[in-house]
Formats: sequence, structure tokens, C-alpha cells
Amino acid sequence: MAHLKIIDNLLVGEAKLFVTALIGSNLSENFLFHTTFHTLDVLKNSEIIGKYSQLSEDELNFLRICALFHDVGYINAYKGHEAESATISGEFLKSKMVEKKLIQRVKNVILSTKVPQQPFDKISRILCDADLMHLTYDSYFEYMDLLRHEWNLCGIVNLNEREFHENSVVFFNSHSYHTVYGRKILKPLKEKTLLRIIERLK
Repeated sequence: MAHLKIIDNLLVGEAKLFVTALIGSNLSENFLFHTTFHTLDVLKNSEIIGKYSQLSEDELNFLRICALFHDVGYINAYKGHEAESATISGEFLKSKMVEKKLIQRVKNVILSTKVPQQPFDKISRILCDADLMHLTYDSYFEYMDLLRHEWNLCGIVNLNEREFHENSVVFFNSHSYHTVYGRKILKPLKEKTLLRIIERLK
């Protein structure tokens, strides 16, 4: 059987079913932020930025696969989940006869989302920005409360609300978006969120 040189709509559909089922049945109930909802949110954000960036349909499908698998590794590990996600994506794509070179590229894009992010090409820059697009949301505080509680429940770090927001100010100041969409559209919205956090800390 010939190896697949491109990732098509059919494969994206199969991946979506596979990932949502895997997260749905294997993720601990301690996970409040990194759920199927977050994965599908990052998928949607990736498509928004990808279309703005004028990706071809083949590039969009490749990006969709990366977005779907980027956090699936949380079912096995919290710290180092990116490497787990890369491994799971590789096993799935290998089973679908995707060529090795393409599989390795998917893995590399997923690994680039590890904070501090290190994107290396157009697709990885888009995924990294899509993954942190929630920094711009009106519902930012509700989202971050879920993340703060998740960290506590999963034994990562136990922060009160004030401590969390103080950490967030440091993170906001160290983070930059990587795409044109990120710099033009997301950066001003993120700056508004930062002002809201500073206001809460007063």
C-alpha cells in the first residue's frame, strides 16, 4: 500500500473522532481546562489564523491534525505532555499509512508548543498562536480559574487567585505572538486582558 503524501479531509475527520474519544475516555476528571473543549477550541483558532494566513487546503488539513493531537498527551502525563502527544500522533498517522517525513513534521510542530514556545515554520507559528488565543478572550478569567484549579488538583502548583494573576502578568510580558494575525489582531486584545488583570490586582 502506498504511503499518504498529503493529509486529507477524511483523515482529519478520523483523527477528530479518535482524539475526542481518547480524551473523553482517558482524561482524569481533575482536568478542567485541558479538555476536549480546549482541543476543539484550538482547532477552531488554528483554522481562523490559517485562513487569514492564506494556507492552502492541504496546509490547513496538516495544521488541523497538529491542532487535534497537540494536547492528547495529557492522558499519560502532565509535564512532558507534548512529547506524549507527539508519540500518540505518530502511532495514529503510521496506522493510516502516512509517510514518515510527514509524521515527523507533525511531531515537530506539536513539540514547538511547549512553553516557552519555539515555532520553526509557518504551521508551528500558527498552532502556537492558536494555543494561546484564550489570552485574548472576554471570558479569560473564567478560563484561567479552570486552569488554576486544574493545576491544584493535578498537583502542579497550588496558587491563590492573586498569586495566579501575578504570575500571569509576568507571563504576558514575556510572551509574544508569532504570526501576522497574532501581532495585528491578537496582540491588542491581549494587552486589554493584561490591563484587566492589573486592575484586578489593585
